[in-house]
Parts: sequence; structure tokens; C-alpha cells
Amino acid sequence: MASKVLLATFVLVYVGVCQGHFHHWHLLGDSTSVAPETVCTGECAEFELLCSTPEYDVRRYKSALWVSTTMSDLSLSQASARGRKRLHDYFRGANGKRLKMSYTAPMVTQTRVASESPVREITVSVPLPERVAKNPPKPTDPRVVIDLVPEAIMYVKKFEGRSARVGFVADLEAKNFFKTLKANDEPLHDNEGYYYVAQYSSSEKSSAPIRTEIAIFALNEKTHKWLEFNDRQGLPKCIRGKGEHMTWEKMGQSDIPLALSTREQCSTTYCQAPKKCPKVETKSVEGIDDKSIQLKHMKDIKAWAYVPPTCYYDTAFPASTGPLRESLNTSGVTLSEAAMTITVAMEKREELDGKNSCQKFFKVLLATGGGKGGLEDVQMKEEAGLQMPKTAEAIHQGHATIAGHYSKCFGGNAYYEPIIITSTAKLLMEQLKDKKKCFLGDHISVLEYHPQSRLFDRHNEINLDADPDCSDQKGRPPFTFNLPVSKDYNRTGEKPSVGHRCDTQECTKHSVVKRLKNNLDMIQYKPEKWIFAKGASASCSEAKAFEKGLSSLLLYLNGKNEDKSKIEMTKPLYGALNISRTDPSKCDWFTSVSTSVPENLTDDPPKPIDDTVVVRPGAKNRFFLSLYKGKYVPAKLKQHLMEMFEDLDSLKPFGVDYDPEDIWLGTYDSLDKEERLYEVAVARKTASKDDIKMSAEASDEHERNEDASDGKVALPKPEGCSESVCPTVYVTKNHSNFMELLLPSRRSVCHRTKLCGEHQSSGRKLLRPILAYLNGDNSASKKIKDFAVPLLKVRLYSAEEEEKGISPCDREYQACVRLPDEYKDIPEPNNKEVSIFTGPGSFHGYGIAVRGHVSKAVASEATSTLMQTLDKENVPYDKTWLAYFSYDKPLTNPEEKITYFLFIKKGEDIGEGHEEGGSNETEN
Repeated sequence: MASKVLLATFVLVYVGVCQGHFHHWHLLGDSTSVAPETVCTGECAEFELLCSTPEYDVRRYKSALWVSTTMSDLSLSQASARGRKRLHDYFRGANGKRLKMSYTAPMVTQTRVASESPVREITVSVPLPERVAKNPPKPTDPRVVIDLVPEAIMYVKKFEGRSARVGFVADLEAKNFFKTLKANDEPLHDNEGYYYVAQYSSSEKSSAPIRTEIAIFALNEKTHKWLEFNDRQGLPKCIRGKGEHMTWEKMGQSDIPLALSTREQCSTTYCQAPKKCPKVETKSVEGIDDKSIQLKHMKDIKAWAYVPPTCYYDTAFPASTGPLRESLNTSGVTLSEAAMTITVAMEKREELDGKNSCQKFFKVLLATGGGKGGLEDVQMKEEAGLQMPKTAEAIHQGHATIAGHYSKCFGGNAYYEPIIITSTAKLLMEQLKDKKKCFLGDHISVLEYHPQSRLFDRHNEINLDADPDCSDQKGRPPFTFNLPVSKDYNRTGEKPSVGHRCDTQECTKHSVVKRLKNNLDMIQYKPEKWIFAKGASASCSEAKAFEKGLSSLLLYLNGKNEDKSKIEMTKPLYGALNISRTDPSKCDWFTSVSTSVPENLTDDPPKPIDDTVVVRPGAKNRFFLSLYKGKYVPAKLKQHLMEMFEDLDSLKPFGVDYDPEDIWLGTYDSLDKEERLYEVAVARKTASKDDIKMSAEASDEHERNEDASDGKVALPKPEGCSESVCPTVYVTKNHSNFMELLLPSRRSVCHRTKLCGEHQSSGRKLLRPILAYLNGDNSASKKIKDFAVPLLKVRLYSAEEEEKGISPCDREYQACVRLPDEYKDIPEPNNKEVSIFTGPGSFHGYGIAVRGHVSKAVASEATSTLMQTLDKENVPYDKTWLAYFSYDKPLTNPEEKITYFLFIKKGEDIGEGHEEGGSNETEN
């Protein structure tokens, strides 16, 4: 019944996408050109047409139960035919109830564009009839499975495939469709070439023509929430900027039969190229007949692990992808090579992390094969001043390697089914306990081997770490069979946006130090001057106290200052909250009102002439920030604040602490507007030395180490990073808009080449020969450790050279990595493109610091800004090469990363360098 209610009451969310009307759910293949009765005569998959282009539709397919079967075959056509036969048998009575069911549509063939292997995995699927969805009959053929497929947005186009057989024509159409989407700059997330051929018969007669469509995955809720969490754009182009938020509907967990995800046998082809698949030793578990339970050991796994500061299963993945992808990038491994995503849910140990915190902590890993065995664990030691909870450190008692794990495979989409996951884990634990098998019972690992773009017959696993000699059982709390999810998991709204409100008025600048939830960030305000105003007298009313402070502020902005000048107000307008006042009978509520000084007046703002107004630098400590949209209702705002406190309290094991005496409420809208956007900022308690050190724009006395001997100051670098790895770069003079730098000269290994395409932004191709040299690809087969962070350069071409039409693929790049001093005898490179140089001495440059992820656009803007600044100041510099480097650790939050861009001082005697091996190049 619940499934029927869901189908009948599904919420339509994209209002105004096409001509400002609601779209209807369609029960056919192409509603715009074919009449319903000629395409789908029975029950069909439902979708919403979001928008169309001349070449394809963008559709949102409704969550539904599908029955599928998978084969590996050389022939797409033959495999599809075999799959149709298995599903036909299931619908005709080959099921536990011997129930005959009416056919549904479309018949969908899922596969990937052929890659290295001629053998490919092909899945054939059809929707399960609605009338049996609550209690679907179990297939008698174990190769036929039933899964819940969540909502998905798809790119869909019709092609002229009139035969029921799916063959090479589909492959050709898929390749062309991928090219079309790429040419149209459509986003394709986590896609490995998966495509879908959907076929509809216009009649039940076997001779009726077949209508064929091809579909490619765009995104689903998991992908969308990852994009939203990381402030990235990922919607198809024709539905962007429509002013409508995206909501997702799920089937209730209690309405999903556990039998849906069970498997009688596990897939053997779940990991294929281009994935780097780990080698797995698999054994049956003695005494257990269930073939879906196995004892496994991965011999060559390589993993990148991150413990996100969250208490919730659904937030763990989006909070981890940024650090993990950054780590992959620095390791020279592409995301498409990662074989699996692993989410470890661990029961909290109260004796280590206290009672009033998360019930569970999480660790998220990306893993590939090709490692040296065991886990190469790159955990969060310290992130944005945070720490790892002690529970996470105690899971393997400090050891990353384990003796193997008990595994149970299951289907479905692991992100959407926390109850299915815990139920599967419970079954696995009960069967192992029944056979006296020991395992580490305070955590489970959830493995997904496929990207979200694989919709049907997915392969997942629940893993329990084995404890063969039963020696590691003491002190482990029992795993409670639930996975906590956040309020966002079933939310219907979205995080309010402030971007468009800053188009016509300057906004206070801040950087996101760490995102904790979709609507909870740790931020750092830009160190600038602020205007603070207090009410002229005490007040018993919060509103009146605010009005008094605002009056003083407005008088100052409108000319009541020493310069008698008018000042443009920035957004938001902040008011201090005093929620700790215990005696409301005392009229002592002094409310401060504040706004930041406009950027053009930061160096010399007008002095106040009213003692209720003061202009001073803002606080250097960080704040926790949350957005609230609605009417100004004190009770609702206080409830929002209490929920914010609750979230922050739960994160205390991560080092989160806040000051309830330092709370600010900011508004972006006019005070006479009924519905307003508010910003709730709660100060982090006591800014630590590390916090200040990690802020690229903090004041000099905190940020840099003074050298009293000659006035030089060192650029900040990660705590504990040795001089060999992070050679000191000095600031010899700090101007307001650029720095004069002194860089050390060291023996370096360099690679100079031409790049184009994706390598321009990633630099992997540039660095790989150097990393190979350091890893032993040299005359001595010697591995070199503790090498320095790389200095990368890009050749800038003059206007005259640009006019000659230099291709992007002819642009030169160079990377140099300084070698540690203790290596006196540097081995020669085996690669002729790699060279060793010794610079004649330290050299000077002029640079700026850029915080955050450095895209092509950001790098271009930084280069242009630096050149314009130096030209304006008449600073002589060499315009041939732009150099850049970063000290950041591999798991540094991309938004916290600091990259230094610089030009070399013109006429600097850096020499041609001394060639010690390879071709002669210049180290700049």
C-alpha cells in the first residue's frame, strides 16, 4: 500500500523549467512526438521531462523496483537475448509464488562502451509490476535479482533501432551520444561509459515495431548532494539557473523488502578495466552454506582514507570526496582508476570520546589495486585545526593491516538503503557467531564497486574484519544496527544561497575553512576593519537595543565622521546576540551592530566622532556559520541556533568547541522585508596557534616567523614539515598587494615538456617522470625520500609570439623538485627528458598568495593580477616564465590550500645551472 501511495503522491519539483508550467509524469518513451497508445500499452517506467534540446531530452526517472539479470559475453546482441529469456521465464512463473505477471516496459539493456577487454558485462532489466512491489516473488533463478533503483536524471535520445536485438548499432550510437554531450559541455559525473538502451513495443504483437532510445546517466541524489556540499555546479545545462531547488523522493526504508538486496551468489565480474582492481583471495567459510558469505583477503590494495567530521552516514561521503580526490591527484592516480568506495561505520567508544557525541564515526576510503598489501592509510591527522576521534584510532589498535575479512555481497544502491545495510550486517554477524567465528564486531565496512551511473544489478559488500585467534575482542562495544542520517537526508528544502545578493552591494568576504554539513561551515573572515556601534543607552528590548545601535551606525555611514563622507554599507548587517542574559528585568541589553568597512576604505576609514561607534580590526578567531531563511521570529531563530549548538556539541571529539557568548546574526535583506536571509555566526572558542598559522591572511606577528637578524620573515608552512621537504622561502619585503621573495637554490631534478588537454590543469604528466625518478627510475635504482615540494613553471608568450598562433599543445611547462642535502651522490636519470641541476645561488622573485582550489580560471586571474600590479609599480621582472608552488599537505582541504604565484626578478643572475645529468636546462 505504501508503494502505491508513493506512486500516487510523488512531488513535482521543477516548476517553471519549460514555459513556467508543471511537467507531468510520462508513462512512455517520448511524449513529445509519439502518442501514448503507440508506444506503451501497459505499465511503464515513469519519468518527468525536465527540458529538451534539439538533440536530446533531459528526464528524471522515478524511483522504482526493477528485476534484472547480468551476463558476460563477447556479443551484446546474444547476451541481450539470453537476458530477455531469463526475465520472460520469471514473469511467466519462474518465481517462488509461481505467479504470472503482466509485462512492463521498457526493456533496458545496460552496458558500457567496449574497452580493452572483448568480454563485456551486460545487464537486462525491466520494471517490476506495481501490484507486486510490496512483496515481490523471489526468482527461482539465482541469476535474476530485484533491486530498488533510486531517482536518476538521464540524457535520452531516440535512435533508429527497430529490431528487438541490441548490437553494434547501439555501441555506435552511444559513442556518438557521448561526443554530443561532451561537445555541449554537459556534466557527466562518475561515468565510466555506461549507457542504456530502452526498447518499447507499440503493441503486444511480436510483429509490432520496436521503439528504441538510448540514455546516459546525468546525476542522482548522491551525486547532487556531493556537488551541493562542495559548492559545485553539476546540473544539465538546460535546467540551470531556473530558480528552483532540487528535491529528491525516496521510497520509505520500511517499504523496501530485505529480500530485494539479498544475493544467493556473488558476481565475479564486478571489477573491470579501466579500474585498478585488487587481487582477492576468496575462500568459503567453514560450516556456512550461504554462498554470499565468503572469507576474503586483498593482497595488493592501495587506499586513501579520511575521517570526516560528521555523525551521519549520508554526510560522510560528500564530506570526504574533496580531501580524497585531492589525495588521489597528488598521488598521480585518476578517479577512474579507483576500484571501490568504502565507508566504515564504527561504534563510538564512550570511554575514549565521551557520552554526549556522535553515536557512530565514519571513515571513507577510495581504493585501488597495485599497492603493496594492506592499507596505505592517509588519515586526517589534523584538518582545519580539527582532530581525529580516538575511537577511529583504536579500531585496529594502530595497525592498518588485518588478517582478512568476512564478506557478504548484496545489491541495490548503498547510499539509499541504511536499513538494508544494517540488516545485512546483522545477518552476517549472526551466522558467524552461530559458527563460533571471531571478528571485530564494533564496526562494519560498506563497499561499493560501481559508480552511481551503473543503475541495475549493483555489487556491494558488507565486510567484517576477521579475528582468527579471537585475541582482539576485549573492550569493543557491540555494533548497534542503525546508521544515523542527518536532517538533510529527507529534507525538502535546500541550503539558502547568498550569491545573487552580493551583485549590487559589496559583501563581507570570508573563506570556508571546513564544511561540516550542507548548511554548517567553519569559516574565517578576511582580516579587515569593521564598524561596531552600540545602543546609546541600556534597553530591555532586543529589538530596541538593535535599533539604537543601527541608528548610531547609520549616522556614521551617512557622514557623522571626521571626513564628513558617506560610506556604502556592506552586507550582511550583523547584530550581536545575548542569549545568556538570565535576568530579563534588568535593562542591560547592549546590542552591538556591525558591518565591515568597504574594501576601498580598508587602509584609511574615516574616524568616528561619536563614542558609540568604533572602527577596529575584526576578531581573528574562526566562526561556525549557518544560514536561515524566513520571517524574523525570535523563537524560530533560537530553535535554529539550538539545533546548531546540538550539531556542534556532537562534534566535540573532533576538536570542535564554540563560544555561546560570541554569537552574531547577520541579514542580507532590507529590514522591512518580511522574508529575509539570515546568517548565524558562532565564534569558535579560543583560536589556537595552529588556526592562526593556517590562515594565509592573518597578521604578520602570528603568521610568519620573524628573523631579527635581517628583517626577513618566512612563509608559513605545515607544522613538522622539515627543511628538506619544505625549504624555507623568505619574504624580504611585504607590500600591500605583493611580496618580495627570496627562494633558496638547491640541487633539483627537473622535467620540461609540452602539455595540452587535461594535463594543463592537473600537472600529472609533468610530475610523473620526476616521481618515477625519485621512486627508483635512475642509474642507481635508488629511492629518494624527503624530497621537496615541486616548483612548477609555465612559459608565458609575448604578444608577438601569440600572434604567430602558438597552439595550446605547444606551450611549455617545467617542474623541478629540490633534492635533500643528505644525498651527496645524486644518481643520473634513466629518462632522457629528466635532468639534474644545481643553481648558482638563491634568487629573488615577486609573488602573491592565492587561497583555495586553483582552476585554470583562477590561475589566469592570479597571473593577470600579479602582472598588472608589478607593471603599475614599475617593478622589473622576467615575463618569460610564471612559477608557482604550494606547501600544503596531501589531505589539505582544497578551500584551505595556499598557492604562491611569482615572477623572477629581472636581471637576476640565476645562471644556466650546472648540468649533472640529462640535457641542460635552467632552474628558475
